[in-house]
Amino acid sequence: MHTKAFGCFLPPFHDPSVSPHASLKRDIELCGLVDDLGFDEIWLGEHHSSGWSTLSSPEMLMAALARETRRIHFATGVIPLPYHHPLHVAERIVLLDHLTAGRAILGVGTGTYVHDMEMIGVDPASVRDHFRAALATVQALLNGETVNTTTPWFTAKKAVLQLQPLRGAGTIETVVASSLSPAGIELLTDTATTPTVHVAPPWGSIRPGMDPDPIGALTERVESYRNKSAGGTRVRCNVFVHIADSPAAGVEELLEGFSALRRGLYRNTLGMPIPDSPVAHRKTLQNLVDTGGFIVGDAATCAARIRDLLDRVGDPVSLNFFVPRWVSHQATLEQLTGLAHEVLPALTGGYDGTTESIRLTSEEAARQLKSRTELVGNGGDK
Repeated sequence: MHTKAFGCFLPPFHDPSVSPHASLKRDIELCGLVDDLGFDEIWLGEHHSSGWSTLSSPEMLMAALARETRRIHFATGVIPLPYHHPLHVAERIVLLDHLTAGRAILGVGTGTYVHDMEMIGVDPASVRDHFRAALATVQALLNGETVNTTTPWFTAKKAVLQLQPLRGAGTIETVVASSLSPAGIELLTDTATTPTVHVAPPWGSIRPGMDPDPIGALTERVESYRNKSAGGTRVRCNVFVHIADSPAAGVEELLEGFSALRRGLYRNTLGMPIPDSPVAHRKTLQNLVDTGGFIVGDAATCAARIRDLLDRVGDPVSLNFFVPRWVSHQATLEQLTGLAHEVLPALTGGYDGTTESIRLTSEEAARQLKSRTELVGNGGDK
């Protein structure tokens, strides 16, 4: 058994042809279902432009959901620190920690949409240094320190948190979105934070075949990270999983939604050089399925491939199912239910007791049938 947890990573993607209000209501319904199904975490993202990425404040949505849920942990996936003053980030996550009765996780990153940055005057060229300075300040505040610092981007003067984390200073986990590049690994080790990383990015790859072994590349980066972090450090992996009758059937079910996001958001809106042809989209999706970047197949196949991914990444690891909603809302809810009811039990030993009981009973079936026959023949209870 792995020292693992299972959650869902819900990016802020919403089809702009659907009512934004309806999309938000669907998010709320989905989060409630994920809690009911027993997932450990739900990650909610933040963006401020593009028309597709309309969730601008994950903390506000989480606060609303706090009273509607009982056990699931809420993780910001992620708060782009250069967009906010670090004192306000620390204050909001601590307030959320109280509102959720200690179920808040702080996920942070640099931000990715340049238009998000330019709308508020954040210089994309300095965003990494800005992020690092902000992270140091947020961590110090969450650890109960009083902060005095002046940077090119913000000032903190006698900054202190009035409200401390529910379970005391330093108890809110901080997770950094990372590709586990050498610079990313250095940041993680310097700040004693843990990473969340995609097995494959939401757009898959720019062109078919660009990533021949995404899991192999990931495990190499994880090994490098753990070697420099003295080992034993948890990694959160975000992976897309889709249950279908077969991988081929799954590709057909996903292709329209996958292509629409690649075309509408990444190519036409964000300007990524993604070829826009049905053949290119199909080949990219098929290649991701073939190489394991996306996991698609029946429940047994999905469980086997997830188990292989967990084995290769190694303990400790948490797995978050990436939920880009490439199928209808109802189908998305059904997919999450299938993962919880059919796939996770195979990974967590949920079938072990019944399987062993069947084995033991069937091994003795002939003898037990004879005993039962004799019992009934002797006037025993039926």
